[in-house]
Amino acid sequence: MIFKAKPTYQILKSKPKKGLELMYKKYGAQLCAYAIKNWNLNEDEAWELIYKTMFKIEKNIENYEFKNEDKFAAFIYKIFINQLRNYYRDQKAKQVEISGLDNEANIEDKNDQKTESDQVKQLNILLDKLEDWQRMLLLLRAQDMPYSEIAKYIDRPEKQLKVYYQRLKQKIEKQLTEQFKQKAEKEVVYE
Repeated sequence: MIFKAKPTYQILKSKPKKGLELMYKKYGAQLCAYAIKNWNLNEDEAWELIYKTMFKIEKNIENYEFKNEDKFAAFIYKIFINQLRNYYRDQKAKQVEISGLDNEANIEDKNDQKTESDQVKQLNILLDKLEDWQRMLLLLRAQDMPYSEIAKYIDRPEKQLKVYYQRLKQKIEKQLTEQFKQKAEKEVVYE
């Protein structure tokens, strides 16, 4: 007797964790290759958008019905392309903000240099709190070393390195942002 495999979207609805894993295995590499080849993203940017897409689908899957797996695959690509467009729109807005700064803002005075060195000090403090393998992962990815090469130096599975890297980046960004907000609030109070 031949059993027909249960479609991904049905598994995602009944067992979200298993459905996410299946969706990742079936579509992750394809989406990554598409983003790198057609949208000129680097691997980290592509995977970050893939994760956003899959979590968004998992969160809202109950609102949709699909006739078959092909329709579901088309839906995934549609959501992913929307994520790509949003990403490029946001990147373009950041570039406009940077280029729109007037000359006075571009001139660094001693206070700006002091703030910058404070930021570097805070980053170094956070990096010192990380484990050795975490610092190595951040450093090697900053040099655009592929995960397959990094896995040779770090005793972690290659497939998990992408996840570890994204989490570390988010953790450090969040901590730095919180520290700078607290510092800015203190400065405002004292002035």
